[in-house]
Amino acid sequence: MEAKRRALQLAQAGVPVYPLAPGSKTPPKGHHGYREATTDTDAILRWSDDWGLGIDLFTAGMLVVDLDRPGTDRNGHAVHGGKNGVKALKIYLEQHQRQLPHPMYAEQTPHGGLHLFFKLDQPLQQPTRKTNALPGVDILGDFVITSPSKIDGSPYLVMQDQTQPVSIHDTATAPQWIVGLLTAPQTAFNPAKANSLMKGQKTYTGRLFDKIAQGADEGERNNWLASVTGSILNAGTDPANAYYLIGWINERFISPPLDDREVNAVFKSVCKYH
Repeated sequence: MEAKRRALQLAQAGVPVYPLAPGSKTPPKGHHGYREATTDTDAILRWSDDWGLGIDLFTAGMLVVDLDRPGTDRNGHAVHGGKNGVKALKIYLEQHQRQLPHPMYAEQTPHGGLHLFFKLDQPLQQPTRKTNALPGVDILGDFVITSPSKIDGSPYLVMQDQTQPVSIHDTATAPQWIVGLLTAPQTAFNPAKANSLMKGQKTYTGRLFDKIAQGADEGERNNWLASVTGSILNAGTDPANAYYLIGWINERFISPPLDDREVNAVFKSVCKYH
C-alpha cells in the first residue's frame, strides 16, 4: 500500500512510474517494466498493494548517480564486488575540483549503496545508462527502483536532512560533468584486434562467459537461462553461489528479466540433474 501511495504522488506530479513484483527488481507477471511507466492514476489504483515501485527516469527528465558501497547481503555474500563508488566519486571530485550540486534528493539502497537523483535541463536522446562510469559508480538515465520498494527484505530508504528535507521534485539540476559521464562514448573496441592478441585455445570458462554475454530476449529466456545454469553447475560451482549468479545474470543479460518464480523454477529443474 505504501508503494502505491507514493506511486500516486509521483504520478500526480508528472513522474512516470511502473510496478515491480514484491521484493524483486523485475516486473510482475504480464507487465513490462519501465516500458509501460505511466502517470495514469486509475491504472496505478489497480496495482496490487504489495508491489514495488520504479521510476522511468528518461521520460521524467532525470538521472541517478548510483554509488556502490562494499558490504554483504543477509546470506553473507559480498555485494557490489567490493567496489566503493562513494570513495571513487570523492577522489574524482577532488582531482577535478568539482562539487555535487545541492539541494539533492537521495536514497539508500537495500545493500547499502546510494542513489543520488538529479533533474536534467536538456532531455537525453534515448534511455541509457553507463556502468562503471567511475569504479563502483553507474549513471542511470533509463529507469531506477525507488523507495519504499524492498529487496531481500530491506527497503530503499529516503535520506533526509531533517532540518531541510528535499523532495524528488526539488532536487538540483545535474551539472554538465555528470551528464558527460553518462553520455561520453565508450573507448572504441576492436574485437578482431583483440582476438588476434589472444593465445591458446578458448577454455570452458571462456565459452561460458561468451554464452552469458550473448544474453537472451523473449521467446528464448527460459531455455537460455537453463543452459547457462547447467554450464555454471557443470563447472563445479557451489549451488548456493550458482543461484546467486543466475539472479545477477537474469537482471543484466535477459530482456526483459524473468520474474523470481520463473528463475526459481529454472534453477530447481536444472539442479535435479546435477
